This record gives sequence, structure tokens and C-alpha cells, in this order.
Amino acid sequence: MTRRAWQARTTFVFVLALFVGGLLAITAYTLWRLRGDAVANGLGIAAMHARGFEDFLTQSLHVTELLAANTLAQVARRPQPHEIERTFVASLRHSPFLRSMSLLDDQGRIVASSNPANVGTTVATGNFLPPAGENLQILRIGAPWSGRDFVGGRPSTSAAPVAGDQLSFIPVSRRIGVAGQTVTLVFALNPDHFNNYILQRLGAVEGSVEVLRYDGTLLMDSSPGGQAGSLREYVLRDLRLAEVEFGQFEQGSDKDRHALTAFRASHLYPFVVVVHLDRQHALRPWRTEAGTVLAVVLSAALVIVLLAIGIYRRQRQVAEQRARAERLQQINAASVFTNAREGIMITAPDATIIDVNEALSRISGYPREELLGQNPRMFRSDRQEKAFFTSMWSELHGNGHWSGEIWNRARNGQLYAAMLTISAVRDDEGNTRQYVALFTDITVLKEHERKLERTAHYDALTGLPNRVLLADRLHQGMVQTQRRGQRLTVAFLDLDGFKAINDQHGHQAGDQLLIAVAGRMKQALREGDTLARLGGDEFVAVLLDLADVATCAPMLDRLIAAAAQPVQFGDLVLQVSTSLGVTFYPQSELIDADQLLRQADQAMYQAKLAGKNRYCVFDAEQDRSVRGLHETLEEIRRALLTQQFVLYYQPKVNMRTGAVIGVEALLRWQHPEKGWLLPAAFLPLIEAHPLAVEVGEWVLGNALAQMSQWHAEGLHIAVSVNVGARQLQQRGFVERLAELLAAHPTLAPGDLDLEVMETRALQQLASVSAINMACREIGVSFALDDFGTGYSSLNYLKNLPVSQIKIDRSFVGDMLEGGDNLAILEAVIGLAAAFHHQIIAQGVESVEQGEMLLQLGCERAQGFFIGRPMPADAIPAWVATWHPDPAWVGRPAVGRHDLPLICASVQHRAWVMAIESYLKGARATPPVLDHRQCHFGRWLYSEAAAPYQGQPVLQAITTLHREVHELAVSMLVVNAGGDGNREALTRLDELYALRDRLLAQLQLLVSTREL
Repeated sequence: MTRRAWQARTTFVFVLALFVGGLLAITAYTLWRLRGDAVANGLGIAAMHARGFEDFLTQSLHVTELLAANTLAQVARRPQPHEIERTFVASLRHSPFLRSMSLLDDQGRIVASSNPANVGTTVATGNFLPPAGENLQILRIGAPWSGRDFVGGRPSTSAAPVAGDQLSFIPVSRRIGVAGQTVTLVFALNPDHFNNYILQRLGAVEGSVEVLRYDGTLLMDSSPGGQAGSLREYVLRDLRLAEVEFGQFEQGSDKDRHALTAFRASHLYPFVVVVHLDRQHALRPWRTEAGTVLAVVLSAALVIVLLAIGIYRRQRQVAEQRARAERLQQINAASVFTNAREGIMITAPDATIIDVNEALSRISGYPREELLGQNPRMFRSDRQEKAFFTSMWSELHGNGHWSGEIWNRARNGQLYAAMLTISAVRDDEGNTRQYVALFTDITVLKEHERKLERTAHYDALTGLPNRVLLADRLHQGMVQTQRRGQRLTVAFLDLDGFKAINDQHGHQAGDQLLIAVAGRMKQALREGDTLARLGGDEFVAVLLDLADVATCAPMLDRLIAAAAQPVQFGDLVLQVSTSLGVTFYPQSELIDADQLLRQADQAMYQAKLAGKNRYCVFDAEQDRSVRGLHETLEEIRRALLTQQFVLYYQPKVNMRTGAVIGVEALLRWQHPEKGWLLPAAFLPLIEAHPLAVEVGEWVLGNALAQMSQWHAEGLHIAVSVNVGARQLQQRGFVERLAELLAAHPTLAPGDLDLEVMETRALQQLASVSAINMACREIGVSFALDDFGTGYSSLNYLKNLPVSQIKIDRSFVGDMLEGGDNLAILEAVIGLAAAFHHQIIAQGVESVEQGEMLLQLGCERAQGFFIGRPMPADAIPAWVATWHPDPAWVGRPAVGRHDLPLICASVQHRAWVMAIESYLKGARATPPVLDHRQCHFGRWLYSEAAAPYQGQPVLQAITTLHREVHELAVSMLVVNAGGDGNREALTRLDELYALRDRLLAQLQLLVSTREL
């Protein structure tokens, strides 16, 4: 046996013995802890029994006290001896723990008892505990007596205790005050009752229970050999009742039987309960468990020892086989080391080179002799950072091997790439003995890979990144921009005039120009920017960290200047310019790299359209608008083709006479997804588009066709059609209109009115006037629509040949709400009358608005109150059933001298509405409350009302006006109270009733004035 084998066997035996010894020690410690837990559990059980038995005895003695008090109360009512004995007997029926109840006289002699035989027996209570006092009225416990009762019994002493096989009882006395006297009751406690209770809960085999007085006198014992009255000295010595009321400990007995003892003293009476559990019985489960554990542990130890011996023998066999294999491997390795084509290096654990083969010398250029004793750091090329080698050695130490590509420097200074694999050679103990490195020269492969990668990512002509590499760098730039919170600029470049040079001077000249321009533009950029060639004469620049147009403007100017420099080609001087389109990232909407390039491309075309040799910035908002407009235009074009457009007609009437003077054709779009759309939703989008002419001609054609159908049905009614500015100024508009009229010979040209908006007509006043004159020559009249919304002037009304003026609905809708609308309306009506134009009010939606228009002199109107826009087939029925509101019929216009009165009435109406708005919270402050300072009051108490003085109606108006203000003030006072808003709102009807009465009186005043 070799020394190494002997050391291994000795170590194995020592480790095995140490393991078995440790296992046994742990087992012993575990069993010792389990025994301690078993003892603690037994003491806990003893303490539990002590507490339970003490509670039972205490409750029994407490019941005895209550029984004594109750019995003496009855004795006080029945003082006769035979009645007392009867009371005692009745009280003992429900107290099985008492044998007798007796009454003592002052000499301690029993004078009455539940057992008549006890009468005359003397009971000495002097040694009862606790000692007697003058006024001590508590239960006292005496030493046990032998016998069944006081008659025939005797008290025990420590020298003469009661034998274990004799009957005994425990005397208990209680002094109680009754009817001004103190009497003593004595009870004979039955210890058998308590012993039976104890034995039911704690078997004799498990242990015993002793009940002792505080002086150590044994009152009762559950064990058969217990002698009542004997003295237990350990009570005074071990229990320390003066200090504690309960406790537990291990105790040895005279019979060499150890016990687990627990005691508990009564907190009411002078006794203590001591429970002795037999320790052998308490530890019986532990002994069973310990035997099982020892059997299992010893069996396991034996099995482990046998397995260890078997494994040891097997390991020895494997070690011998490995040694033989290593010797054979060393022989083969020497052959591989010498003849391998890959470079092989063997180093010590500290990386000192021990040996290299010929292939490594050939790869590195170093002779073997120069390498021996050196460190592989001599090959370092500085292409890899320090972190690379730190990671390599960390993996080598952790895993025992490392593999990867590395760049080394040869003896002649040239760099070469190698595939390096390093493996740690370890001994049986796991210690590294050597490192073996395998080198494979892959320089040719890396060079070929580099050429392939350049071909795939770079333009062959200019050497700039191509489309593939551009996409990668643009993506990286977008990610970097989001991470840094900066912006990225993309510029799309197209050379102006390059195609002409290429066609005129040939492709060779064009290629040289591209190479020169690309190089100059690249030099104009910063180091971190990218310039790529997409193909032909298109380039893309990706510029980082340029926040906006102002920041990138110098860079863009340098690109334009670099591209514009002349290029010498032989005897030729070639020169181009460049147009740039610029966009930025990120934007308000999510966008990808392809969209960025498309945006920059669009902006580049805008730069070309603007004159070339410049840059334009992409407008995202304009792009969205253009795309949305394009989609809408396509939808409108499809709507024309699929008959989605419909004409509705709104009647125009004379409110005073009730005559229907015509209808206005209004376009509606029955959209398949959005439902019915009004003209304002789509016509403004096509105002400047040729599609507006197509839609306008469709409206004219369908309106004329509908007029012809109505004529055929006997309904002769004029139709007005809105004409857009683009359609109106379309070349040949008048001729086209004449053709459409000629297609309907039953129609008179005067039945068609063309309406043009004021704002559009005034923009091209001269041309529109000429077209109007031409249309009048063929019998078609014009109306100026939405008058008052543009830049109305007397010059326009003078020079624009229109026959009708339509007042915009905004003036009509607000004329009863005060302000300047009524004054504007009055002025417009006056201007129309001065220039002899018919006037039509739009947007009449109430009777009051119609009344006001009639008083101002405007009798033609249209609006929802008169008739809403309706399909063509509903017009005949509406015309047949239409009649004006009675308030309108025959109402004359007021004179100019009564217009201030009309304006004042409107202001009063607005004042009442302001009161309501304030009460409902829609207005922050109330209107003027002084009846002389409101608009109507200033008219009423001014010279403007002088022409009406002396008329009784004016006096009634003054009174009603004051009442209106008084009512409004009272409503505001109520509203200012806590919950007065609801009450104030309930009086609105009263306020409006007063207002209507006032307005009726004003109308009466106007009528009286006219008469």
C-alpha cells in the first residue's frame, strides 16, 4: 500500500468515526431534550390537577359557608332544638360532601345536630386554622377525626394519626352572628367524597393527591396508605407557602420512587393541594419514543457505515482505473501536442508559460525559447478592454473553462484574430495544476466577414451607409432620443440638376460627382451624425441632439453649401445644388422610421416646388389636414356618384299677407355612417376645389328638375339656390346656366333666384357684378345672402346689382334680447328700402320676432317657426295648409317716430329676462333695479316720451313699469334669504304676466299714436 493510499484510508476511517460519533451525540442530546420536555409536560399536568382539585375543594368549602349562613338564618326563626335539627337535615340533602352539621354552645358542646347522636359531644376548636379571633367569622379547619362522625370519634394528632384503613372526617367550624349573638356551627366533611372525585380524574397508578393544612397536617390522601392527621414536614420546608401560592418540582420519596410534584394553596381557606405524579409513569411515553429513536438511529448508522465502506472500496477501484487512463492519456497527449495544427499553450496556475507547440510559434512569430517563462500578456493587442479579461478569468475560475474570440499581436506587430479555448487542469483535490490554451487563427475568416458586412451595410460607390444600415441607425437614434428626452432630425436630400449632368456627360462623370458631393457633405456633419445614400442622387442625414429648426439651421446650410461646391472632372467643372426636406422626432403622434422618411421626402418635394437649393420643414398638422381633406373629397365624390345628396326646401313667406313667395333649396348629405349632415359640415371643405363646381351644378340641375315637376302638378313657386364663389366665377357660368334653363322650357327664368353670400361677393366685387348683370339679362335675379356678416357698405349696395337682401339669422335671433342687434336690424332694413331692394329675414323662430320685424317694416321671412326644411314631396301639402299667425295678419309697420318706443319695449323684455337669468344663476349680477335708470325707464322719463304725454295709456304704462320693478326687487330680497331661491322662482310667472300687460299697453300706445 502506498503512503497516499494509507493516508486516504486513515482519513476515511477518522471521518467515518467522527460522523458516527456525531450522530450518536446528536441522538443523545435530542433524547435528553425530549426527556426534559416530558418532565416539563408532567409537571404541567400535575399543576393542572392541583389547580382543578384546589378549585373543587374551595368551591365545596364556600358552599359550606353559604349553607351555614342560610341555615342559621332559618334557625333564628325556629329556635327550638328539634326544629333546628330538622333544618340541618334538610340542608344536608344536597351536600354529599358533608356528613353532619352541628350547633355548638359556648363550651364547645354540641347542642343540636343533623345526627342526634352527636348531641352532647364536645368539640375542641382551639387548634383549628386559622386561629380564632374575637370577631373572626370565617371558615376554620381542624385536624382530622377518626370515625364516621363526632359521636364515637376522636381527634387525631401527629403522634396518633388516623390509620389508613379507618374512617375519618374533617371538622370545619364557622362562627356567625345571628340576632345580636355569635353562634358556632361545626361540619363534618366527608373525605371519601373528595377522594372519589380525585380518583376519577387521577388514577392511583398515575399518582396521588394530598390535602394538607398550612401547618403540614394531612387532611386527606388519595393513596391507600395515607394517615390523616399525620404531619408532612416538607410542607413547611419545601413549599414556602408564606411566599408563593403554587409551584412545581421533582421530589424523591422514601421508597426511592421519584415524583413530579405540584402544589396550589387555596386563596380563601387554610389548605394546600399537593399532587404527586409518578415520574416513571409520566416518562413512559418518552422511554417508548427513545427506544424507537435509538433503534432507528443505530440501524441508520449501521447502514451508513456499510455504505461508506462500499463507496470507499469503489472509489479506490475508480482511482486505480483513472491513474491507468491518465498514464495512457499523457502518452497520447504528447503526440497531439507535437503534431496539432492549432496552437497549444500550457501555463502554470500563475499564467507562466510552461510549454508551447510549434503551431503556436508559427502563429505568433515567437520562437519557443522566447515564450517559455513569459506571461501571455505579451500577446495583448489592446483591442479588448480590461473588463474583457476580468470577465474571462472570472468565468475560467468559476467554470474551469472559457472560449471566445480574441485579438492578439504577433512578434512583427501585426494583429491576428484567434479562436481561443482555455481549460483548467485540476488534480483530485480540485486544485488547478495547469491551464491549457488552444489557439486557432481565424484572421482570414474575420477579414472575409468584414468585407461581407461592409457590402451589406455600405454603398459601394460612395462608401456611405446604405438603406439597411440607415434603418438600424435611425432606429437606434429614435430609442436614444426617447431615453435622453432630446430630439432627432431627419433630412432627406435630393441633388438638383444631377440627371442632366448624368445624361449629358455620362455615368462616369455622374459617379465622380456623387463621390465628391458625398464626401463633402459627410465632412459638413458632426462625428455622431449619419449620412446615408438611398440610391441615385438621394441621401438621408440623421442628426442627433438638434432641438428645432433654429438649432439645426446652420447644419442644414452647411449641407446645402457643401453640395453646391463645383467638382472638377477632367476639363469639365460640374456643379449641382440640393433640396432638403426636414422632419423631427418625437412628434405628438406615434410614428415609426418609415413614416419619418416619408415625411422628410414630402418636405423635400416642397423645397423643390419652392425653387430648389433650400430646405423645407415638414408640417405635421398640415399633413393631417391634407390627408383628412383628401379623404373627405373622395367621400363627397362617391356621394355624388351614389346619389347620397338630397335637396330639402324651406318656405319663404309674406308674414303680413300670408302669401308663400318661394322656397330655398338646401343641400343635405345622407351619409351612410354619420347620418344626415348639414352643408356646414362639408361644403367649406370644397370651396376652393373643382368638386365645388360639380356639387353646385348638381344642386342647380336637381332644383330646376323639381320646379318642373311642381309646375306639372300645378304648383307654381319660385326657388332660390345658393351658388358658391368658385362656381359663380367659373368660365362659362352664364352660358351653362342658360343651358340648364333651356332644358326645362316650362320654367320662366324669373322663377329661379341665385343666392350668393355677402363675404364671397365682396371679395370679387367687379367680376361678381358683371356676372349678375349677365344673369339679369336672361331673367335670373340675384339675392345677397347673410347680409351684415361681411364688410357691408353703401358703395357695395350701390354697385352690386341684386334684387333681394337676406338678413343673417344672427341679427334676427338676438333682436329681442336687447343690445345693438335691433338697431343694426333697423339700419339694414332702412338701407334696403333706400336702395329699393327687397329684404328677407332669416331665422324667424317665434311669434314675437315676426311681430317685431313687421313693425320695423320687414314682411318677408323664413325660419323654423314658419317652416323647417322639408323634402320636396312635402312642399305641396305645406303650401296648401300654411296660414300666418293671427298676430301677424295686417300688422302695419310703425312710423320712424315710434321706433324709439319699439326699442324701449325690447329693452324692457331683455331686462325681465336678465332678472330670470340672475335668479337661475346664469348671471353674476342683477340688472339695474332703479325704475328710472333702466333702458325703458330712461326713455319713459325722458323727452323721447313727450309726444305721448297726456294719453291715459302712458299713465298705465308708468304704473305697470313701477310694479314690475317693485316685484323684481321683492323677488331678489326673497332670493337673498337662506332657502328663498325656490320661492323667488315660483313668482316668475307673475313677473312675466306684468311684463306682458306692459307690452300690451305699449302696443296700444303705438296704435293710438297711429290713429
